[in-house]
Amino acid sequence: MHWFRSFYVPLAGGCLVLGVACGPASTGTTGPAAGAPSKPKVLNIGVSTELPVIGVFAGTSTGGWTTLTELHSTGLVTPDAQEPRMTGRLAVSVPSVEDGSISITPNGQMRVVYRLRHGVTWQDGAPFTAQDLVFTQTFLFDKNLPVVLRDSAKQVASIEAPDDFTAVFTFAQPYSLGGSLGVRDYWPQPRHLLQEPYDRYQASGSSDEVVNLPYWTSAYVGLGPFRVTTFDPGEGVTMQAYDGFFLGRPKVDTVNVRPFRDENTLFANVLAGAIDVFPEPALHPEFADDLKRWEAESLGTIHTLPGTTSFLAPQWRPEVQKEPANLDVHVRQALYQAIDRNAFPPGLVQQAWALLPPGHPLYDATKDALKRYPYDRVRARALLDEAGWTMAPDGLLRNNTDGRKFQNRISTVATGRQWEVATYADAWRKVGIETEEALVPAAQSRDLQFRALYPSWEASSSAYGDGILGRLTGPAASPENRWAGNRGGYDDPAAQLLIARYYASISDKDQLQVMHELSDLVVSQLPLLISYYGTYYNGVRKGVTALNDAYGKQDTSARNSHLW
Repeated sequence: MHWFRSFYVPLAGGCLVLGVACGPASTGTTGPAAGAPSKPKVLNIGVSTELPVIGVFAGTSTGGWTTLTELHSTGLVTPDAQEPRMTGRLAVSVPSVEDGSISITPNGQMRVVYRLRHGVTWQDGAPFTAQDLVFTQTFLFDKNLPVVLRDSAKQVASIEAPDDFTAVFTFAQPYSLGGSLGVRDYWPQPRHLLQEPYDRYQASGSSDEVVNLPYWTSAYVGLGPFRVTTFDPGEGVTMQAYDGFFLGRPKVDTVNVRPFRDENTLFANVLAGAIDVFPEPALHPEFADDLKRWEAESLGTIHTLPGTTSFLAPQWRPEVQKEPANLDVHVRQALYQAIDRNAFPPGLVQQAWALLPPGHPLYDATKDALKRYPYDRVRARALLDEAGWTMAPDGLLRNNTDGRKFQNRISTVATGRQWEVATYADAWRKVGIETEEALVPAAQSRDLQFRALYPSWEASSSAYGDGILGRLTGPAASPENRWAGNRGGYDDPAAQLLIARYYASISDKDQLQVMHELSDLVVSQLPLLISYYGTYYNGVRKGVTALNDAYGKQDTSARNSHLW
């Protein structure tokens, strides 16, 4: 990595550099000089991906776009800005057992009452009511729509709206997240805009009536502080402050979200002052040293956040997996032990030896469990030999039965993971496996079917903490669910039962026990080869007020953007 001066391009008038069009000059949230007329406050945010659609059809967190969800949308609750707890948003407060708003019914279901704020409106002025949440459940639960974010909706048995400001969720069984539904856990949908096209889809049987609406791009209407005015996947999104936002009009007038297809280009624009804010994970850890120097020179402020859990996921569909041996647990053990985690860039990552990262409340249930598989190339070769693979004179493994070469392919999105794929590939080549490195183009990173049908292995990552369970949860992505299920095709009944128990556990003791059993399953089956815990960075240019909350989690950095 070069020091940032090698990226610097002198600017005139604050124009974006290296192939991105110029926009309005940014003023961040700094005020005008005394006596001067007030100028519109403009904030330029950079992400390292083309922008997909807005809403529940966009699942990938690649490049930082989904981290900005609460610019334009709002959930029932969100993390508090000053304390490590949840706080009400669309809901007046967070439901709890103590106040009676969470209870277990005699038949074993869980009842959660969300009291909604008065005076909340959609960005077209229509009132937000509990009836929107009743419609939302129907919409999210519809298996013929390519809804990516439906995990919580699948747990809901029914929603009732006794009045416009009360939503009663009945979960089929106790559900640990039932009282803390953030926007990406349960994304409210506007009944007044989507009911009619949804009814047309129900009548015609064609989901295109809903999926192809301009609502998901240029005509998006949310409940957040900024409303979308222009949307272009390649050029960016412009949002204007929504005067009717229920927490008060935002201090910033205009937000421009600018996509960059290359992290180096984004970084150059940050250094040049053309980008005011970059969210996580727009810039990957390889930029850590450069960003720290940028901060040391008082050019901006960097925040370090808990990042993802990175792993290798095999293709579990036998008809797609190009090398059937990858579905043999003994082969996966060999492949895991062939990887030298000390070869990862020093200082960028933390080696992962457990299903959950240190700092997670349930970490002790998983701690050091994966140390059963230390780096041991000799052991890896022995396991491959036992599985029927012999080293040929050309240094490649060949199958004892049919003589075929052991060939693997590692796919990943082309955003900052190249070093990781190269590390894995080099390790496997050293034990005789012919390994191809494949970067998924940005345009195809949003194609759920393409992403699901990787032929061999995928290098991927999950949200901090128990987000990795999403790659162990069924059903498998398929045409039937519009490829919105588990991308790798893993759909083990034992894992599904354990994960269901985990989310149904509402006591710390029960969750700890189930997580211990889940850890044991992962260690014995190796459905994923967990490799490291990453770190995320976000940052703001000097003179800009943003991303200054004391507490939060991944994908919620914009939750107080009305105060920026």
